[in-house]
Amino acid sequence: MGPAPVAAYGALVRTPPRLKWGAVPEARYYNVQLYRWRPKVLSAWPHLATLGVKRRWVYDGRRFNLRRGYYVWYVWPGFGPRSTRRYGQLLGQGTFRVG
Repeated sequence: MGPAPVAAYGALVRTPPRLKWGAVPEARYYNVQLYRWRPKVLSAWPHLATLGVKRRWVYDGRRFNLRRGYYVWYVWPGFGPRSTRRYGQLLGQGTFRVG
């Protein structure tokens, strides 16, 4: 199986997508938030400017599956240790649909 497809804005995907955004040189990590309709279903803190969404994950003590529907994601750069919660301005956002 090859690498996950990159989710272009509004893309229809059939396999778990890879989210990508422009890197910020000073950022030590990024905060990525994924929403399905309205509720948040994932927060992640990758160190690189990319995140591969998985088929199944646990967020806030609940199990989630990548299901058919419309998803919106947002990303902010993080500076310093994660514990300080020092984020920059919204870096980007995107949408994808799982068909």
